[in-house]
Amino acid sequence: MLSPSVPIAILASAPWKTPAPVNAHQIAKRLARRGYRVLFVESTGLRTPSLRSGHDRSRVLERLRGALRGPVAVSEGLHVVAPLTLPAGWSGVLRAASDAWVAATVRRALERLEMAAPLAWCFLPTGLATARAIGARRIVYHCVDRYAANPGVDADQVEAAERAMLGAADHVLASSPALAEHLGRVRSDVVCVPNVADVALFSTAVEGSLHEPAPLAGIPRPRLVYTGNLAAYRVDLELLERLADARPRQHLVLVGAAGLGEPGGPPAALSRLVARPNVHAFGPVAQAELPAWLAFADVALIPFLDNDHTRGSLPLKLWEYAAAGLPVVASDLPQFRALAEDGTLRVAQGSEGFASAVEAALAEPASARGRRLERARAHDWEARIDELLEVVAGGAEALG
Repeated sequence: MLSPSVPIAILASAPWKTPAPVNAHQIAKRLARRGYRVLFVESTGLRTPSLRSGHDRSRVLERLRGALRGPVAVSEGLHVVAPLTLPAGWSGVLRAASDAWVAATVRRALERLEMAAPLAWCFLPTGLATARAIGARRIVYHCVDRYAANPGVDADQVEAAERAMLGAADHVLASSPALAEHLGRVRSDVVCVPNVADVALFSTAVEGSLHEPAPLAGIPRPRLVYTGNLAAYRVDLELLERLADARPRQHLVLVGAAGLGEPGGPPAALSRLVARPNVHAFGPVAQAELPAWLAFADVALIPFLDNDHTRGSLPLKLWEYAAAGLPVVASDLPQFRALAEDGTLRVAQGSEGFASAVEAALAEPASARGRRLERARAHDWEARIDELLEVVAGGAEALG
């Protein structure tokens, strides 16, 4: 196990403030609770922000404000720093200067916090220069996406950064079997650590003690819920349109941001979808409030497109849905098929396939919720943190 005396710099793939915490947030918070000193470095991004995107504009303004504050304490042992950087698409001398500025910002924050020679836990392949500049005693590359397949990025530049990271990192982690296979073409020692859930939080949906969120009260049942980013490169919005049209008595409840990561902002297909009378979009909801939304839903959906990005994804929401006891219907992608075989979810193709799978899920007895929760308990963040600490402590003598 990694000694708590080792400071940890998490070079994250997201900003700290978000309604939907990702791996980097979950790991940072739990490490701090266990007594580790953690510096969470907000994402420097992989694509150039778009002025057409309100989300991008607000992130740029927030970053400008955050850069003036230096490291900010958010809990005992956990600080956040937001370094300024040039847009990701810039290259050459300016890119090198920007990387050096980011590294200097992180280095100053670590010195101020007396966190010398940290373990660098990188969630983006572009974190290598910073990890080296801060004198990291060990570098962990924790890959949670096929980054080069994201919209708006320079794929060649991202792939080159990832090759360099794979050549330098002491440990490489992948959040899905598909990502482990992809990275395994370069490294033979990739460790697959699939995403898990905050089971203690989401299991409250099964206990029957939560109150129905007011916005849901007027929506008839059955309710089919999707939580997360409604982005056209990820979610099959046309499939949801056809599903809504084919089953007008079923109501789609969409909880999440619209079009995050889309250079042009929310997609037009989303506007068409939410115009239907049985489709209800509510925007992002704080994670602490999500269990109540799931407690009063009937089926959870993972309607992903089939592309390089989604084939590498085993999303956090899968085990969040399961911990809330909900039956899950997902697109027929390779990473979901083994889970369909053991009964964790159903996979389906096309709107008719989805409609049939939803009908089968609706027919399940209420007692199935408790069984799903029990299965989800094996996929909890606390157990996963134990496993991660064992992996990154390889050669514990050198790190203790």
